[in-house]
Amino acid sequence: MQEGIYLAFDVGGTSIKAGVIDSSGRIIEHTISEYPSKANESAVNIFDHFVQMAVDLLGLADPEGQKWIAGIGYAFPGPFDYEQGISYIQGLNKFDALYGMQVGEQLQKMMLLDTRLKDRIMPEFLLRFENDASLFAIGEAHFGQAATFRKAVCLTLGTGIGSGFVESGKLIIQRDDVPAGGWVYAIPYRSSIADDYISRRGLLALASEQGINLDGRDVKELAESARAGEPSIQQLFDTFGERIEEALATVLKTFNPDVIVLGGQISKSGELFIPSFRRQLIHKEIHASVVVSHDTLRSTLMGIYHLLQEH
Repeated sequence: MQEGIYLAFDVGGTSIKAGVIDSSGRIIEHTISEYPSKANESAVNIFDHFVQMAVDLLGLADPEGQKWIAGIGYAFPGPFDYEQGISYIQGLNKFDALYGMQVGEQLQKMMLLDTRLKDRIMPEFLLRFENDASLFAIGEAHFGQAATFRKAVCLTLGTGIGSGFVESGKLIIQRDDVPAGGWVYAIPYRSSIADDYISRRGLLALASEQGINLDGRDVKELAESARAGEPSIQQLFDTFGERIEEALATVLKTFNPDVIVLGGQISKSGELFIPSFRRQLIHKEIHASVVVSHDTLRSTLMGIYHLLQEH
């Protein structure tokens, strides 16, 4: 019997992280890889790059040629028609060349013609796309920090804020108690939207607003300063935690999750802002647990695996 493996790609504007999951649902450790995104190149180059990454991962997972590809999944940034595999990214300085293209259809066609791949692809092969934050949420709900809870809100904090609302293992994207698409980034907040405040740029802008001299420091370096006991930086993260609650209080109160799982780069500094975030939640009578993902990438890869299994 053919053993199927699953290739999973977490696509970003700068880099693409990837890994292979075996037929028993385990990530094959030595296949975890990182590639440049080539997001500003031509469509031809991007497609060729995506095919080459699949070839590379297959070689890492199975140099003996004993396994077959059962599915390939992509956590892809938006705007994107995930069901149809069509990119609508434009003017964001990443993947503009793919605008309006049937990305899924083209990739599948190229892979089925590629001599290095075509004989290693199962007849029932699946190729799927989904939003990265949604896949992170699915991974956390089935394999991570939210697995023992009925209702969860999973947030990725990085260049922007991504979100996924999960109930009983299912992603909720259209219901009265969740924002449209399950996405909180566009929630009106202060003079703009949540994404402008609950993000890397939001944290750095808050630092400037509080009169902090960044002196070339980014979030990681600011967190190190806070851990070293710098009072103004500690206050910065404290205020950031309060702003997360302030921006999301209404949707969290409405959905009433049992747990809130934080992922993304900023979550690595969670101990600096989660106390104030949790304190404000309790003040609003929102009693969800707040935890940090063990590994954002792994949860996203496992979310891709679940997506492919579900189909």
